[in-house]
Amino acid sequence: MGSANGLAAIHGKEPLFSFGLISDVQYADIPDGRSFLGVPRYYRHSIVVLQRAVKEWNNSKRHKFVINFGDIVDGYCPKDQSLSTVKKLVDEFEMFNGPVYHLIGNHCLYNLPRSKLLPLLKIKSFESHAYYDFSPVPEYRFVVLDGYDISAIGWPQDHPKTFEALKFLREKNPNEDKNSPTGLVGLERRFLMFNGAIGKEQMEWLSSVLQEATKLKQKVVVCCHLPLDPGASSKEALLWNYAEVMNLIHKYTCVKLCLSGHDHKGGYSIDSHGVHHRVLEAALECPPGRDAFGYVDVYDDRISLYGTDRMQTTDMYFHPKADL
Repeated sequence: MGSANGLAAIHGKEPLFSFGLISDVQYADIPDGRSFLGVPRYYRHSIVVLQRAVKEWNNSKRHKFVINFGDIVDGYCPKDQSLSTVKKLVDEFEMFNGPVYHLIGNHCLYNLPRSKLLPLLKIKSFESHAYYDFSPVPEYRFVVLDGYDISAIGWPQDHPKTFEALKFLREKNPNEDKNSPTGLVGLERRFLMFNGAIGKEQMEWLSSVLQEATKLKQKVVVCCHLPLDPGASSKEALLWNYAEVMNLIHKYTCVKLCLSGHDHKGGYSIDSHGVHHRVLEAALECPPGRDAFGYVDVYDDRISLYGTDRMQTTDMYFHPKADL
């Protein structure tokens, strides 16, 4: 995945800033299990991976913030423990000596409705939306998308967004079990209930943020629990309307990187417009003694992800044409 060739060390150039990242911790106080594909999942060990990550991030003393890319607890967490388990994991993240930015994932929403979840994750939201942006330095802006804006999970059952999602799934997925891709072909396999879409209001918000970033000559990193490019992800893990979102992003040259979780094996691609897509390897799938977390050094001309153990290191250089 990219080239970890140590060019930064050769150039001796300091990054503008750095930050830590981790995805899909999916902790639960239950015995180890397997995914629907048979991949082992280490529910109790994942919190140890997070603890080691926080310790490393703190020891470096140079990371400006940390981003959690979603799925803080697992859907199999006993529901009478959901609230206390989310709080427990948030407390572990709070041990980091700096700001922590959270994304929501499907497993978070299996445990708690948005109304309870977002305040715990300190996501300041309007009408329970979980999208926001922040600018750690004048040269960069981070845009956090809410991939479950249109979703059959997380909203009240009688919410218009729930109705919209269920109608969409009925049209796109003929299976009784809407989490089953049986019979769906190619990219249609993303039309599953554990995925979601970005709605009209959020699209308008994204467009306005990218316009503003362009005016300010900022480079943008887009963060979304659900992957946005088929080249970096399993078809079954993609955002329902990833193409619509990327068509909007491609109207601007400011977006350099899209970071995601959800597809636990991880992935990397560069799309037709030179935007990098990096899907992060899951902490949940680390057996005892193994790790999956990392930190990112951000430069003017590249972003370098330094992974620990199962998280791959990836050097991502910006396409010079993208700035023309």
